[in-house]
Amino acid sequence: MIIKAALAILVATIAANAAGSSVSNPFSGMGGDSDKPIAIQADTTVADINGETATYKGNVHVVQGDLRLRSDTLAIRAQKGTISRIEANGNVVVASAQGQATGANAVYDVSKRIVTLTGKVVLTNGQNVMRGSSLVVNLASGQANLTSPTGRVEGLFVPTKQLTAPTLTNAQEPAKKPVAPAAPAKP
Repeated sequence: MIIKAALAILVATIAANAAGSSVSNPFSGMGGDSDKPIAIQADTTVADINGETATYKGNVHVVQGDLRLRSDTLAIRAQKGTISRIEANGNVVVASAQGQATGANAVYDVSKRIVTLTGKVVLTNGQNVMRGSSLVVNLASGQANLTSPTGRVEGLFVPTKQLTAPTLTNAQEPAKKPVAPAAPAKP
């Protein structure tokens, strides 16, 4: 779920334009991998059955479909067997075919459906880049808000060049071949 949420963050920022940092409904089309298995690898893991938590430490890698998350630690809290909160801490990187989101920490509050990415947040998609210190995404409403303590966020958006076929003007049109008269029909 954190992977899907973090990718949603990335989509939100790329969908934004340089005019603002608040984006409405950036998540249409998300969730394509939510039914895929989630694979988690780490150097160590500790599960606390009574505390309903699991903590993965050291070189954490999470994969769900084409989405990938890396962090130093990943903590999952489950209440009555249902995940309620996921925290990724230290060198958080979320990547997919659409781009990448990085930050120091990420928290996904499952019940509120709110994802928060903090600590030198950088979102990239190709040459497009957005920077801030905190990104809060409400998955229920589709609202994303990138902020900075200075009150200013940065964005660089590089237009894509569309290849179009050259158009011919009358002077450039190829010469038309004369049409031969039809041969008379034989009796």
